[in-house]
Amino acid sequence: MFGRKSNVFSKLKSKSGTIPNVVNMIHVLENEPDSKKNSPKLIQKINSEPDSIIPSTSKSVNLIQQVQKLEDNTIKPFIDYTNGRIFYPILSHIEEPTDNVSYLDGLVSDGILAKNIYEKLIVCPVHSDVFSSSMRLYCPKCHSMNVDKLNLFEHKKCGYIAESTNFDFTNSTPSVCPSCKKEIKNFDKEIRVPAMWYQCADCSEKFDNAVIKLHCRKHDHDFDTNSGKFVTTFCYKLRNSDMSNISDSTQIRDELVKLLHGFNFTAELNFLVQGKSGNVHEIPIFGKNKYNNDSILIFIKNQSTGISESDMNSILIPKLDIDPKSTLLVTVSDVKEDVENLAKHYKINLISDPNFSKIISRVEEFVSAWYAHNGGHK
Repeated sequence: MFGRKSNVFSKLKSKSGTIPNVVNMIHVLENEPDSKKNSPKLIQKINSEPDSIIPSTSKSVNLIQQVQKLEDNTIKPFIDYTNGRIFYPILSHIEEPTDNVSYLDGLVSDGILAKNIYEKLIVCPVHSDVFSSSMRLYCPKCHSMNVDKLNLFEHKKCGYIAESTNFDFTNSTPSVCPSCKKEIKNFDKEIRVPAMWYQCADCSEKFDNAVIKLHCRKHDHDFDTNSGKFVTTFCYKLRNSDMSNISDSTQIRDELVKLLHGFNFTAELNFLVQGKSGNVHEIPIFGKNKYNNDSILIFIKNQSTGISESDMNSILIPKLDIDPKSTLLVTVSDVKEDVENLAKHYKINLISDPNFSKIISRVEEFVSAWYAHNGGHK
């Protein structure tokens, strides 16, 4: 779930001091005052060209085969620090633009990849499109950068204590203690470091804490660490799913988009929709009737371990918040009885069948019946 923290969720958090669980979220959404039950707002398309965001079956399988060759089965980003761009070079193997994050996010929605934080970068608040910054230490007295770090070393065998400049560990030959003249063969075992401080080579001032600034390298200026902005980069890890599940997910999605178009629906993939709470949700397939604006949410989940309550919970929140005309969960995976009961209680149309073709037929029957009921025709 993406977007701002909603007022509803803030109310829940204020009561307990913790993030509310799914049950509490659902309860509040169900009992939200009518004044807040506005029609959902369509926030943004991930991409206006459908072909560029629909991972075709062959492409997805090819990509997964490439990911399986990677360490930890994880797609990691390449960061262009100077130009402020993030690339995923592995996408070039399937002839996709290397910055097409929407393609990877589509595989996350399908349950094929898991999206995790890779790194948080602190960038210049003025030039946030540049990721290249470095840390600088300054003398608090004269503001010079000519600052050195000093350590206090203690030779454990004889008890001699002196500044690190009195010891010589700069070359490969063993150092000798200035006091007892014995050779120091193992630094970690024979030397203790009881203290550390800084010294300015320009004004000779010694101090415990240097002034730390971040430097915007491209535009050559400093900025305070507290004023810096965060840029989050993501990596994508392959879930424990087999090739048949991957193939089924992409084929089902492609066929459902065509099916909705045939019944005069728009069909958007990975679409961002703002619900009545103000929170924004990413919907795998968002359909809207061209004549009466009725909306339909379609979720596709295929997992070798089967569909669990946690999978259903991830659907309940956007379903209750957006309040569409219909919500569908389609899967070729096994569904437990408690999940079926949950879907029935919240009027989520669950279409489960191990046969790919039967799923498409059942969805077509559902949409056709709904369309006919509302006076439409194919």
